[in-house]
Amino acid sequence: MRRFAPAAAAFALVAAFGSARAPGAVAPPWSGVPVLMYHKIDADVPADAVGRDLTVTPETFEAQLRYLREHRVRTLTAAELVAELAHGRRPHNAVVLTFDDGYEDAATTALPLLEKYGAHGTFYVSSGFVGTPRHLTWREMRALRDGGNEVACHGTFHLDLSTLDRAGQLAEAGGCMRRFAHYLGSAPATYAYPAGKFDATTLDLMRTLGLRAAFREGGGWVHDLSAPYTLPRVRVSHDTTLADFAALLQP
Repeated sequence: MRRFAPAAAAFALVAAFGSARAPGAVAPPWSGVPVLMYHKIDADVPADAVGRDLTVTPETFEAQLRYLREHRVRTLTAAELVAELAHGRRPHNAVVLTFDDGYEDAATTALPLLEKYGAHGTFYVSSGFVGTPRHLTWREMRALRDGGNEVACHGTFHLDLSTLDRAGQLAEAGGCMRRFAHYLGSAPATYAYPAGKFDATTLDLMRTLGLRAAFREGGGWVHDLSAPYTLPRVRVSHDTTLADFAALLQP
């Protein structure tokens, strides 16, 4: 957990929620918080169209982090955003950075850049691939978590939950949560659906498993928790320019 000295804590609160307002003052407009979705941060860009689209180069990612710092955009984890909304708070000038699939570049490339710019993110990992070639290890996942990042579930084997019956979904989602609890010491608070796919059974299962929120793909910014298991994310791809990135941060 990140800790701040009293003065720093006060600054962080102002940065997150805006300056204190006089009684009766009108609150500034609030459009929600964008949740951005990455996959790989890697200098080795695959030749195939899908792999290329999923890979953001370290230079591009660093330019995006530099933009956030220069424009004083605060990074939250997905769990932090959900907690703020659950307490009735509206984070201003904030963004959530999420990284799917648990590739090893999360630890070797993304983490050092996040640390360089004082940023944090949420890493959605499919537990069945942990420790396999080109994927994170449990040790690396603990290092991500201990660095102030969130490490959360992306299924066991990255299966499309909407194609499974309830027992299959429970094995896929519940199995991931059990492995996280065993190897990381606690169950995750949020979940990201592989391919963004889910059905009515999924939504009921997320609640049964005790998850606080789950993310799909597309649909704009997160404004509230009225539908906590279908929160939107916006994809960042290989061809996302800095101007495109800046536009993703505008209501």
